[in-house]
Amino acid sequence: MSANVAHGRGSVLLVTGAAGMVGSYVSGVFSGLELYRTDLRESDGIGELDVRDCSAVMVTMERVRPHVVYHLAAETDVDLCEREPDHAYRTNTLGALNVALACQRHNAELVYVSTAGVFDGAKSEPYTEFDEPRPISVYAKAKLEGEKLVQTFCPRHYIVRAGWMFGGKDRDKKFVGKITQFCMEHRSEIQAVDDKVGSPTYAEDLLKNVQTLTQTGLYGLYHVVNTGACSRYDVAVEIAQLLGSETRIVPVESAMFPCSAPRPRSEAARSYKLDLLGMNQMRSWQEALREYIVILRDALARPEPLHAATS
Repeated sequence: MSANVAHGRGSVLLVTGAAGMVGSYVSGVFSGLELYRTDLRESDGIGELDVRDCSAVMVTMERVRPHVVYHLAAETDVDLCEREPDHAYRTNTLGALNVALACQRHNAELVYVSTAGVFDGAKSEPYTEFDEPRPISVYAKAKLEGEKLVQTFCPRHYIVRAGWMFGGKDRDKKFVGKITQFCMEHRSEIQAVDDKVGSPTYAEDLLKNVQTLTQTGLYGLYHVVNTGACSRYDVAVEIAQLLGSETRIVPVESAMFPCSAPRPRSEAARSYKLDLLGMNQMRSWQEALREYIVILRDALARPEPLHAATS
Protein backbone atom coordinates (compact mmCIF):
# COMPACT_ATOMS: atom_id res chain seq x y z
CA MET A 1 0.00 0.00 0.00
CA SER A 2 1.48 3.35 -0.97
CA ALA A 3 1.65 6.15 1.58
CA ASN A 4 0.43 9.66 0.85
CA VAL A 5 0.00 11.06 4.35
CA ALA A 6 2.86 12.09 6.63
CA HIS A 7 2.87 10.76 10.16
CA GLY A 8 5.48 12.17 12.47
CA ARG A 9 8.68 12.12 10.40
CA GLY A 10 7.57 9.30 8.16
CA SER A 11 4.68 7.29 6.79
CA VAL A 12 5.54 3.62 7.41
CA LEU A 13 3.88 2.25 10.55
CA LEU A 14 4.49 -1.01 12.37
CA VAL A 15 1.88 -2.02 14.95
CA THR A 16 2.58 -4.81 17.42
CA GLY A 17 -0.33 -6.67 18.98
CA ALA A 18 -2.75 -5.47 16.30
CA ALA A 19 -5.25 -8.23 17.08
CA GLY A 20 -6.25 -6.52 20.33
CA MET A 21 -8.83 -3.91 21.26
CA VAL A 22 -6.85 -0.82 20.23
CA GLY A 23 -5.46 -2.61 17.20
CA SER A 24 -8.94 -3.09 15.78
CA TYR A 25 -9.05 0.64 14.94
CA VAL A 26 -5.59 0.93 13.40
CA SER A 27 -6.57 0.31 9.77
CA GLY A 28 -9.34 2.91 9.94
CA VAL A 29 -7.37 5.64 11.70
CA PHE A 30 -4.24 5.14 9.58
CA SER A 31 -5.94 4.31 6.28
CA GLY A 32 -3.65 6.58 4.28
CA LEU A 33 -0.38 5.14 5.53
CA GLU A 34 1.82 2.18 4.68
CA LEU A 35 0.79 -0.10 7.51
CA TYR A 36 2.20 -3.35 8.88
CA ARG A 37 0.33 -5.15 11.65
CA THR A 38 1.51 -8.13 13.65
CA ASP A 39 -0.51 -11.00 15.12
CA LEU A 40 -3.28 -10.90 12.53
CA ARG A 41 -4.46 -13.67 10.25
CA GLU A 42 -5.85 -11.28 7.64
CA SER A 43 -4.02 -11.04 4.35
CA ASP A 44 -2.53 -7.64 5.23
CA GLY A 45 -1.02 -8.84 8.51
CA ILE A 46 2.65 -9.85 8.75
CA GLY A 47 2.26 -12.82 11.04
CA GLU A 48 2.81 -13.36 14.72
CA LEU A 49 5.55 -11.51 16.57
CA ASP A 50 6.66 -12.58 20.05
CA VAL A 51 7.96 -9.29 21.46
CA ARG A 52 9.73 -11.27 24.19
CA ASP A 53 12.09 -12.55 21.47
CA CYS A 54 14.62 -9.77 20.85
CA SER A 55 15.98 -11.32 17.65
CA ALA A 56 12.47 -11.74 16.22
CA VAL A 57 11.71 -8.09 16.93
CA MET A 58 14.95 -7.01 15.25
CA VAL A 59 14.23 -9.16 12.19
CA THR A 60 10.75 -7.65 11.85
CA MET A 61 12.12 -4.13 12.19
CA GLU A 62 14.77 -4.85 9.54
CA ARG A 63 12.09 -6.21 7.22
CA VAL A 64 9.59 -3.38 7.66
CA ARG A 65 11.91 -0.44 8.43
CA PRO A 66 9.09 1.63 9.96
CA HIS A 67 9.24 5.32 10.74
CA VAL A 68 6.89 4.83 13.71
CA VAL A 69 6.13 1.80 15.88
CA TYR A 70 2.92 1.53 17.88
CA HIS A 71 3.71 -0.99 20.60
CA LEU A 72 0.31 -2.39 21.59
CA ALA A 73 1.35 -5.99 22.34
CA ALA A 74 0.97 -6.69 26.06
CA GLU A 75 -0.40 -9.07 28.64
CA THR A 76 -3.47 -7.16 29.85
CA ASP A 77 -4.92 -9.82 32.14
CA VAL A 78 -4.18 -8.14 35.48
CA ASP A 79 -4.92 -11.21 37.59
CA LEU A 80 -2.86 -13.51 35.39
CA CYS A 81 0.06 -11.11 35.76
CA GLU A 82 -0.29 -11.28 39.54
CA ARG A 83 -0.27 -15.09 39.48
CA GLU A 84 2.54 -15.34 36.92
CA PRO A 85 4.90 -12.39 37.48
CA ASP A 86 7.66 -13.88 35.31
CA HIS A 87 5.26 -13.90 32.39
CA ALA A 88 4.19 -10.33 33.17
CA TYR A 89 7.73 -8.95 33.26
CA ARG A 90 8.88 -10.90 30.22
CA THR A 91 5.96 -9.68 28.15
CA ASN A 92 5.25 -6.18 29.42
CA THR A 93 8.73 -5.09 30.52
CA LEU A 94 11.28 -7.00 28.44
CA GLY A 95 8.94 -6.87 25.46
CA ALA A 96 8.97 -3.08 25.71
CA LEU A 97 12.76 -3.14 26.02
CA ASN A 98 13.14 -5.22 22.87
CA VAL A 99 10.91 -2.89 20.87
CA ALA A 100 12.69 0.19 22.26
CA LEU A 101 16.10 -1.21 21.33
CA ALA A 102 14.87 -2.02 17.82
CA CYS A 103 13.52 1.52 17.45
CA GLN A 104 16.83 2.90 18.68
CA ARG A 105 18.75 0.87 16.10
CA HIS A 106 16.49 1.90 13.23
CA ASN A 107 15.90 5.50 14.37
CA ALA A 108 12.15 4.98 14.61
CA GLU A 109 9.69 6.80 16.82
CA LEU A 110 7.96 4.66 19.44
CA VAL A 111 4.44 4.92 20.82
CA TYR A 112 4.16 2.80 23.97
CA VAL A 113 0.69 2.30 25.43
CA SER A 114 0.83 2.06 29.22
CA THR A 115 -1.77 2.32 31.98
CA ALA A 116 -3.18 4.88 34.40
CA GLY A 117 -3.16 2.03 36.90
CA VAL A 118 0.47 2.83 37.85
CA PHE A 119 -0.75 4.86 40.85
CA ASP A 120 -1.70 3.59 44.31
CA GLY A 121 -5.17 5.18 44.23
CA ALA A 122 -4.79 7.30 47.37
CA LYS A 123 -5.27 10.65 45.61
CA SER A 124 -8.77 12.14 45.76
CA GLU A 125 -8.37 14.06 42.48
CA PRO A 126 -7.61 12.52 39.07
CA TYR A 127 -3.95 11.72 38.53
CA THR A 128 -1.84 13.78 36.15
CA GLU A 129 1.46 13.10 34.41
CA PHE A 130 3.21 14.99 37.22
CA ASP A 131 2.10 12.64 40.00
CA GLU A 132 4.54 10.04 41.29
CA PRO A 133 3.64 6.46 40.23
CA ARG A 134 3.29 3.93 43.03
CA PRO A 135 1.95 0.74 41.41
CA ILE A 136 0.41 -1.90 43.67
CA SER A 137 -0.09 -4.77 41.20
CA VAL A 138 2.43 -6.81 39.23
CA TYR A 139 0.76 -5.74 35.99
CA ALA A 140 1.14 -2.05 36.79
CA LYS A 141 4.71 -2.54 38.03
CA ALA A 142 5.66 -4.34 34.82
CA LYS A 143 4.11 -1.63 32.65
CA LEU A 144 5.87 1.11 34.64
CA GLU A 145 9.21 -0.64 34.23
CA GLY A 146 8.45 -0.78 30.52
CA GLU A 147 7.95 3.00 30.57
CA LYS A 148 11.36 3.48 32.17
CA LEU A 149 13.09 1.32 29.58
CA VAL A 150 11.41 3.16 26.71
CA GLN A 151 12.53 6.48 28.20
CA THR A 152 16.09 5.17 28.59
CA PHE A 153 16.65 3.53 25.23
CA CYS A 154 14.37 5.37 22.80
CA PRO A 155 14.48 9.17 23.21
CA ARG A 156 11.98 9.67 20.38
CA HIS A 157 9.04 8.22 22.28
CA TYR A 158 5.45 8.90 23.24
CA ILE A 159 4.39 7.03 26.37
CA VAL A 160 0.60 7.01 26.51
CA ARG A 161 -1.25 6.02 29.67
CA ALA A 162 -4.80 4.89 29.01
CA GLY A 163 -7.58 4.25 31.50
CA TRP A 164 -10.32 1.61 31.61
CA MET A 165 -10.23 0.63 27.97
CA PHE A 166 -13.32 -0.18 25.95
CA GLY A 167 -13.88 -0.73 22.23
CA GLY A 168 -13.12 -3.38 19.66
CA LYS A 169 -16.67 -4.61 19.02
CA ASP A 170 -16.52 -8.42 18.92
CA ARG A 171 -12.97 -8.26 20.33
CA ASP A 172 -14.33 -6.55 23.45
CA LYS A 173 -14.05 -9.19 26.17
CA LYS A 174 -13.72 -6.66 28.98
CA PHE A 175 -16.27 -4.96 31.23
CA VAL A 176 -18.23 -2.93 28.68
CA GLY A 177 -18.49 -5.87 26.29
CA LYS A 178 -19.67 -8.20 29.04
CA ILE A 179 -22.26 -5.82 30.48
CA THR A 180 -23.64 -5.10 27.01
CA GLN A 181 -23.91 -8.83 26.33
CA PHE A 182 -25.66 -9.44 29.66
CA CYS A 183 -28.17 -6.66 29.00
CA MET A 184 -28.88 -7.98 25.52
CA GLU A 185 -29.48 -11.42 27.07
CA HIS A 186 -32.17 -9.75 29.22
CA ARG A 187 -30.64 -10.86 32.49
CA SER A 188 -32.76 -9.80 35.43
CA GLU A 189 -29.87 -8.48 37.51
CA ILE A 190 -26.23 -7.48 37.13
CA GLN A 191 -23.93 -6.70 40.04
CA ALA A 192 -21.31 -3.99 39.46
CA VAL A 193 -18.62 -2.61 41.75
CA ASP A 194 -19.15 0.94 43.01
CA ASP A 195 -16.18 1.46 45.38
CA LYS A 196 -13.44 1.83 42.73
CA VAL A 197 -13.23 4.69 40.24
CA GLY A 198 -11.41 5.20 36.97
CA SER A 199 -11.43 7.01 33.66
CA PRO A 200 -12.96 5.03 30.77
CA THR A 201 -11.00 5.27 27.52
CA TYR A 202 -12.54 4.56 24.12
CA ALA A 203 -9.84 2.84 22.10
CA GLU A 204 -10.74 4.66 18.88
CA ASP A 205 -10.63 8.08 20.59
CA LEU A 206 -7.27 7.21 22.11
CA LEU A 207 -5.77 6.25 18.76
CA LYS A 208 -7.06 9.38 17.02
CA ASN A 209 -5.69 11.68 19.72
CA VAL A 210 -2.33 9.89 19.72
CA GLN A 211 -2.17 10.20 15.93
CA THR A 212 -2.45 13.97 16.32
CA LEU A 213 0.09 14.01 19.14
CA THR A 214 2.72 12.14 17.15
CA GLN A 215 2.67 14.79 14.44
CA THR A 216 3.98 17.42 16.88
CA GLY A 217 7.38 16.00 17.79
CA LEU A 218 6.58 16.73 21.45
CA TYR A 219 7.99 13.51 22.82
CA GLY A 220 7.29 12.39 26.37
CA LEU A 221 4.69 10.99 28.75
CA TYR A 222 0.98 11.66 28.30
CA HIS A 223 -2.30 10.60 29.84
CA VAL A 224 -4.91 10.00 27.15
CA VAL A 225 -8.30 9.21 28.69
CA ASN A 226 -11.88 10.25 28.08
CA THR A 227 -12.88 13.06 30.39
CA GLY A 228 -14.61 12.37 33.67
CA ALA A 229 -14.34 9.66 36.30
CA CYS A 230 -16.82 7.01 37.37
CA SER A 231 -17.24 3.58 38.91
CA ARG A 232 -17.93 0.32 37.11
CA TYR A 233 -21.45 0.61 38.48
CA ASP A 234 -21.87 4.01 36.81
CA VAL A 235 -20.74 2.54 33.49
CA ALA A 236 -23.12 -0.42 33.81
CA VAL A 237 -26.05 1.88 34.58
CA GLU A 238 -25.20 4.02 31.55
CA ILE A 239 -25.04 0.94 29.29
CA ALA A 240 -28.39 -0.37 30.50
CA GLN A 241 -30.00 3.00 29.88
CA LEU A 242 -28.49 3.33 26.42
CA LEU A 243 -29.81 -0.11 25.49
CA GLY A 244 -33.22 0.53 27.01
CA SER A 245 -32.66 -2.57 29.12
CA GLU A 246 -34.84 -3.51 32.07
CA THR A 247 -31.92 -5.36 33.69
CA ARG A 248 -31.47 -4.15 37.25
CA ILE A 249 -27.94 -2.89 38.00
CA VAL A 250 -27.01 -3.54 41.62
CA PRO A 251 -24.09 -1.70 43.28
CA VAL A 252 -21.77 -3.96 45.28
CA GLU A 253 -18.40 -3.65 46.98
CA SER A 254 -15.30 -4.97 45.23
CA ALA A 255 -14.94 -7.59 47.97
CA MET A 256 -17.83 -9.39 46.26
CA PHE A 257 -15.46 -10.27 43.42
CA PRO A 258 -12.17 -11.52 44.92
CA CYS A 259 -9.24 -11.10 42.52
CA SER A 260 -5.63 -12.21 42.51
CA ALA A 261 -4.36 -8.69 41.89
CA PRO A 262 -5.07 -5.68 44.11
CA ARG A 263 -6.83 -2.76 42.44
CA PRO A 264 -6.24 0.85 43.48
CA ARG A 265 -9.22 2.71 44.89
CA SER A 266 -8.82 5.25 42.12
CA GLU A 267 -7.39 4.98 38.62
CA ALA A 268 -9.02 8.26 37.63
CA ALA A 269 -6.71 10.29 35.41
CA ARG A 270 -6.68 13.57 33.54
CA SER A 271 -5.11 14.24 30.16
CA TYR A 272 -3.42 17.20 31.79
CA LYS A 273 -0.50 17.76 29.42
CA LEU A 274 -2.84 17.61 26.44
CA ASP A 275 -4.99 20.22 28.20
CA LEU A 276 -1.98 22.47 28.78
CA LEU A 277 -0.95 22.13 25.13
CA GLY A 278 -4.47 22.79 23.87
CA MET A 279 -4.47 19.37 22.18
CA ASN A 280 -7.01 17.41 24.18
CA GLN A 281 -9.51 15.96 21.72
CA MET A 282 -10.85 13.38 24.17
CA ARG A 283 -14.59 13.77 24.71
CA SER A 284 -16.54 12.76 27.82
CA TRP A 285 -16.69 9.06 28.60
CA GLN A 286 -20.50 9.22 28.39
CA GLU A 287 -20.44 10.62 24.86
CA ALA A 288 -17.85 8.08 23.71
CA LEU A 289 -19.74 5.22 25.32
CA ARG A 290 -23.00 6.35 23.71
CA GLU A 291 -21.44 6.11 20.26
CA TYR A 292 -19.75 2.80 20.95
CA ILE A 293 -22.76 1.01 22.43
CA VAL A 294 -24.74 1.53 19.22
CA ILE A 295 -21.87 -0.01 17.24
CA LEU A 296 -21.40 -2.85 19.72
CA ARG A 297 -25.11 -3.64 19.90
CA ASP A 298 -25.29 -4.00 16.13
CA ALA A 299 -22.11 -6.13 16.07
CA LEU A 300 -23.40 -8.48 18.77
CA ALA A 301 -26.73 -8.82 16.99
CA ARG A 302 -25.06 -10.22 13.86
CA PRO A 303 -25.42 -13.99 13.42
CA GLU A 304 -21.68 -14.41 12.68
CA PRO A 305 -18.73 -12.74 14.47
CA LEU A 306 -17.12 -9.91 12.48
CA HIS A 307 -13.59 -11.21 13.13
CA ALA A 308 -14.08 -14.93 13.58
CA ALA A 309 -10.62 -15.59 12.15
CA THR A 310 -8.86 -13.50 14.75
CA SER A 311 -10.85 -14.22 17.89
